[in-house]
Amino acid sequence: MRGLLLVVSLVVLLVVGGCRTRVAGYPRDTYFGGAFSAVPGLGASIGGGKVLWHLDRADIALEAHLVRHPLDDTDFIDDNLGAPGRMTAVRIGAKHMMSPGRKRHPVFRWGAQFYRATGTPGIIDLPGDYFGFFVSAGFETELSRNWTVGPEISVAVMEGEGALETEVVPTLFWHFIFNF
Repeated sequence: MRGLLLVVSLVVLLVVGGCRTRVAGYPRDTYFGGAFSAVPGLGASIGGGKVLWHLDRADIALEAHLVRHPLDDTDFIDDNLGAPGRMTAVRIGAKHMMSPGRKRHPVFRWGAQFYRATGTPGIIDLPGDYFGFFVSAGFETELSRNWTVGPEISVAVMEGEGALETEVVPTLFWHFIFNF
């Protein structure tokens, strides 16, 4: 709940702050893509977003991602510790892209996250549903007018339902983004 409140507060601040278009017709208003992701386990994500604000030095978009890690360490080496389980996450938040219009630029993401753990998928000790927020930092490189790629490291802070404890979960991504 606190993560959702944080996202809503940030969106309100950005709307109140105003917007100015920097370059007319800049082709980064809608995007869709996927990413390879790791920790805990290995998997992929799929998602997209829409740029809502073109500020002087940044573009800010609202976006959503579905992350699924179907592979874990026992899929490669059996350590006789039992099956650790899988994870699925839904991330909804904002993407803050610095220096838009350049070939390379830093990217920051933040927002709310829902996380479901079956078994114990690595960092999470107990199965169940977790809610919280995430922050991330990354770097993107434009390969062409429409294709962008780049790494990201994300950290989610979540609380489990019921008597579960607060968990801090890092995740690595390598994004492949198609810009419309």
